[in-house]
Amino acid sequence: MNKRGLFISVEGIDGAGKSTHIAFISEYLKNLGYPVTLTREPGGTDLGEKIRGLLLNSTNMHKITELLLMFASRQELIHNVIMPNLDNGVCVIADRFIDASIAYQGIGRGLGIDTVEKVISILEPQITTDLTILFDTPLPIALHRVSRSRNKDRIENEADNFFSAVQKAYHDIVKRAPHRVKLISTDQPKEDTQKMIATLLANLVSSTRGG
Repeated sequence: MNKRGLFISVEGIDGAGKSTHIAFISEYLKNLGYPVTLTREPGGTDLGEKIRGLLLNSTNMHKITELLLMFASRQELIHNVIMPNLDNGVCVIADRFIDASIAYQGIGRGLGIDTVEKVISILEPQITTDLTILFDTPLPIALHRVSRSRNKDRIENEADNFFSAVQKAYHDIVKRAPHRVKLISTDQPKEDTQKMIATLLANLVSSTRGG
């Protein structure tokens, strides 16, 4: 029987630099001999990608509708992608996971962490990451990156104070779960960021291999 794969999520406000470093994480693990699959939220399955389209492109969506659609996509992802891969010894790297809903819907949308946790409680199975890397950069830099890089979707078009609240929520998550969630600044040379990522991954691998 294969040893369970590692489950790593990557978090951060839009424009924090997540996408730049996901490939590095994947290659690092592959170079150590780990099989790896990449996925994203919302999305990652046929149904999830349809839900992603609704979430990012709809107008006047109620905030509870947004929350429930996020979790509908997440449940499909857990059942069809995350658990089968982990059980087969494949490492899963997810572009966002449950922490994103706490930050974006719980705090950004003002629904409250308790409300989000109620929905978390019905996910099947209950699962958490082995490591979550929170990429962080000053808010003005993140917003500038988003504005210049692509057409903005519904969530990226939110006001600056929305992203300020989300960023603070992420910082609070780090304080509540410091052993699982690690903050890395992307307001530095890419090579320095990747050295920090490599250290986190080396520590994770060492701990799972028994040192």
